[in-house]
Amino acid sequence: MPYTRDRLGELLLRAGVITEEQLLEALERQELKGGKLGQVLVAHGITDEDTIARTLAEQKALEFVSLVSYPVSRSAAALVPERVARRRLVIPIDFRDEYIVLAMADPLDVESIDDVRLRSGRPVLPVVATPSHIRAAIEKFITSADAFEGLVDSVDEEVDAQVIVGDEDVPIVRLVNQLIREAVLDGASDIHIEPGQHSVRVRFRVDGVLHEIMQVPSSARAGLISRLKVMADMDIAERRRPQDGRIGLMVNDRAIDMRVATLPTPYGENIVIRILNHEAQQQTLADIGLSEDHQALIKRFLSRPYGEILVSGPTGSGKSTTLYAALLHLNDPSRKIITIEDPIEVQVPGVTQMAVNPHIGLSFAHLLRTVLRSDPDIVMVGEIRDAETAQIATRAALTGHLVLSSIHTNDAPSALTRLSDMEVAPFIASSALIGVVAQRLVRRLCLSCRVRARFTKSFLAERGCAPEDVACSSGYAASASGCDDCHGTGYKGRVGVFEIMAMDEELERLFLAESPSEEIRAAALAGGMRALRDDAMDKVAAGVTSLDEVLRVIA
Repeated sequence: MPYTRDRLGELLLRAGVITEEQLLEALERQELKGGKLGQVLVAHGITDEDTIARTLAEQKALEFVSLVSYPVSRSAAALVPERVARRRLVIPIDFRDEYIVLAMADPLDVESIDDVRLRSGRPVLPVVATPSHIRAAIEKFITSADAFEGLVDSVDEEVDAQVIVGDEDVPIVRLVNQLIREAVLDGASDIHIEPGQHSVRVRFRVDGVLHEIMQVPSSARAGLISRLKVMADMDIAERRRPQDGRIGLMVNDRAIDMRVATLPTPYGENIVIRILNHEAQQQTLADIGLSEDHQALIKRFLSRPYGEILVSGPTGSGKSTTLYAALLHLNDPSRKIITIEDPIEVQVPGVTQMAVNPHIGLSFAHLLRTVLRSDPDIVMVGEIRDAETAQIATRAALTGHLVLSSIHTNDAPSALTRLSDMEVAPFIASSALIGVVAQRLVRRLCLSCRVRARFTKSFLAERGCAPEDVACSSGYAASASGCDDCHGTGYKGRVGVFEIMAMDEELERLFLAESPSEEIRAAALAGGMRALRDDAMDKVAAGVTSLDEVLRVIA
């Protein structure tokens, strides 16, 4: 890209970004109050940071970099202290041959280039990025890099005292706090901390997919694990048995609850942290991805005065979100609604919510017995895990209560055989059960960068599909490089895909005869149930998700 001597205002004017009148007005303001022309234009809403940064890059014949999707090197970022990066608004982001790549808001800041060159001992290759992206990258990468300072080999399995301190000046405390902040900012649902022979791998699950975030030195392994166990109120001396705990924090003025689980491994304890945002906006039945037909069917289920409605699927398939959406539909002053959850994930105004606590004997079954003596109209049981809970919930549905719950099965018909496995008598379950909602979560395509895709025979063959397996001839696919909106992934958010089985006379007959789930499934499909894959393919045809994502999630 050739260097141009044209001024920034002239380039913006020629590109049609601003008018001559706006340029003259901005120049007058610059003369009165000082500052750079680009800052004046952005401050007064005439243009945006991205346009100014791209124009600056063109003016100086430099590369423009979007730090939202760029794979920033943490080792490069660590070469500049946080205070220097914030003051100069720069961040090293990569190594290219002998050069260090420096993202800058002002590419003419020669002092910053010289400073980084002296600190790194490498020549500097400046690139242009927006000021807001640089600030976010400093928060994400340099703050966590600074947390590694002071982590020394003396932190071993027997030295845990220093990590109990909650002072941010303790390096391991800074590291843990930064990990949690970063996970919340990234919208992660889980943090995985996995000790290995030479390092500790940290991964975040975002939109259902794990991404490696960093490798922590093995010398910090004991301190990192012990700090998290102290925060979760676990026994730091017990390393041979799995433990469970909880952490409650305010992160960026948001109430965050975390469930912590440990597993002993040869290289130390593996820790998984599930992040629950109590202040997340509650979704309605229309928000979770239900088609109009499915919405009507679920609303018909919910209009019944008593009976049992089950939501099935594996862990992380959105069952709780669906149950909360159903509660939101049912919630009005004329009904008494009580929930039993583990834990309470979303606070619902007007609903009495209870959390199980096995340590004091408050199991699902125990609380359910108590709840039924409290005159409820509707009861939500977070999960049916055992025979006792299954039996009490099913009998409650026969005695004038509407019972909502979740169960772990792969599809809707399998819920019937699962109830039989839990020793619920088929004649009781068939009378109580209204219907079963099976679901999965697929990632939504990013609307800003999705690309059209034709489902040719070769395209389908590469994915192990036959043309008859796919109802539509074209759809959309994820962009290979993504964009700023989706952080370079091609996807943004998730949506549910569903199959809903309504109980009828034929299904009751097969259930009472203890028929295999394959036979029950065939009867349900013949009775009008749409399979998970069919609902998913409708979303592919509508451009909501991609064929690759459906094949990844649904067998």
